Amino acid sequence: MNGVDPAALLADLDADQHRAVTCESSLVAVIAGAGSGKTRVLTRRAAYRIATESADARHTLVLTFTREAAGELRRRLAGMGVNDQVAAGTFHSISNQLLRQRWADLDQAPRTVVDDRARIIGGLRAFTDRASAADLSSVVAAVGVATSRGLSPRAYVRAVRNGELRSLHEPEFIADVLTAYTEEKRQRRIVDLDDLIALTIDAAERDDSFADALRWRFRHVLVDEAQDLNPLQHRFLDVLRAGRDDLFLVGDPAQAIYGFTGSDPALLTDVGDRFPGVEIIRLPVNHRCTPQVVEIGRVILARAEVDTTIESARGDGPSVRVAAHDDEAGEAAAVATSIARDDPTLLRSGNVAVLARTHATLAPIRAALAAAGVAVRKRIDGAGTEIGPLLDEAYRLREPDALRRWIRDQHDVSEGDGDPRTTVALAANDFLRTQPTGDGLAFRAWVAATDPFGTAEPGVELLTFHAAKGREWHTVHLVGCETSLVPHRSATTAALKAEEARLFYVAVTRATDRLTVHWAERRNGYQRRRTPLLDGFEPGEPVILPPPPDLVSTEPTPRDTALDRLHTWRANAARANGILPDALVTDHVLSLIATHRPTSPDELDALTGLGAITSRRLFHGIERALQTVG
Repeated sequence: MNGVDPAALLADLDADQHRAVTCESSLVAVIAGAGSGKTRVLTRRAAYRIATESADARHTLVLTFTREAAGELRRRLAGMGVNDQVAAGTFHSISNQLLRQRWADLDQAPRTVVDDRARIIGGLRAFTDRASAADLSSVVAAVGVATSRGLSPRAYVRAVRNGELRSLHEPEFIADVLTAYTEEKRQRRIVDLDDLIALTIDAAERDDSFADALRWRFRHVLVDEAQDLNPLQHRFLDVLRAGRDDLFLVGDPAQAIYGFTGSDPALLTDVGDRFPGVEIIRLPVNHRCTPQVVEIGRVILARAEVDTTIESARGDGPSVRVAAHDDEAGEAAAVATSIARDDPTLLRSGNVAVLARTHATLAPIRAALAAAGVAVRKRIDGAGTEIGPLLDEAYRLREPDALRRWIRDQHDVSEGDGDPRTTVALAANDFLRTQPTGDGLAFRAWVAATDPFGTAEPGVELLTFHAAKGREWHTVHLVGCETSLVPHRSATTAALKAEEARLFYVAVTRATDRLTVHWAERRNGYQRRRTPLLDGFEPGEPVILPPPPDLVSTEPTPRDTALDRLHTWRANAARANGILPDALVTDHVLSLIATHRPTSPDELDALTGLGAITSRRLFHGIERALQTVG
């Protein structure tokens, strides 16, 4: 571990986090509430065990669910000095690597992986003879539930008939589509993402030598977001841990929001039964949100009959505001006016978000923001620029070696500095330094997270509740929080209604400091009422809005200048260490520093809670950034 001091990995942890990172048990489940630092604990656990030689980096596997999350895990591990010998990726990507190696060892042609079920299912006669295009998404979702649970067509029908699964269609119809889909894949020698996991499991169960090789290679397994595990992924873990219970799970049942993909939060809530002998550690302290935000979250979870003891470590913040509006137009106008009058520094630093249950609910908000002259943060994809087509080429590459060859090709035809080919090739090289096994899709995620080309435009972020998971903002507006949307009208069973409550909980806990919940008494001409998920919650006093922008000086304040210089310092320091800026310090911490100007490492620690060691390490860079600010 390059001489990393294990004590340095523990210096800024609270007591519960410290216990989770250092416990001697090898079979551990950490139940980590929102804002309690679960990713920090997961990465510190991996680094600590490697540093103390109770685990071998070459035999450590860290699993998560999205490419973006896997990239963030790799960046955090690299920032702590853990070398690239640790395997970190999604269940699908790790299975894909294992299968490709197996096919090569057996001299078999590799299968083509497809990630668009809809395109294939939409062309099947089993679908087109009995369904319309409007049904496609729900049919694809049903097939996804079946495959993620490892169900055969007959087993799917049985599960629906027994009430174990809910289906919008006759189960026999879905079974026929599933049969045809499976045969289509076989004939075309293609596999989808869930097939990768199922084929790996099947190979391990049929071939003892392959299973032994897997368990020899991956001796220490850590899993992030364990509440999202589906039965197929659990079977994959069972294959890996057979004969050796070296497994570390981190998750929050209260944030289980992907039941439509087949995930089952009961696999974590019943972890003591599922993994006999497991040591269960709870992280009950929310370091992200104010007590006011934590309290509304507690009310919402009570509606989902989820018991939570989580408390905020933050000082008091503004009361949560619940605002009623006549209709969706009034709601949109109020949100736009509030944001336009808000602290412009928050917009410049990307610290404001508007979240909704559905994309459609965000459309009037987008229009109202435009009318108010408030910028909406745009997706970073290079569209309309010279680098756009080059990025599209790179994103389509599915193998790391192919991406490396592409980089060399761009350098060969480049005309030098300033050439778009050079610009993109250099960025791709930077990406591969942090993710040596990354492909074009992972490169896309890295570009979106790091903005290496400086194409990100500041502004409000507009996202659905689902898309906001894992993110945080200083100020959050939730819109459309009324009946038929929250909970969504499609939630007709107790299980689905409970998941809607958990989804709403995820949404409210994206706010670190300020939260406003909006709802409309009429939407699309229909009468609505406030979401019942807020029953029992007493709104706080109305938020006092700042004066309109035309009454505020447009000259940058010393705080604005300090914040700009701190952002520059953070970007340079993060780039030098090969990590994301937020992994170094968050926007919230920068805002505190710009406001209060700590004059010593001890003051920095007291102000931000970064920890004594981290504060000493970062202080001199921060001090230099602030030296020329008035």
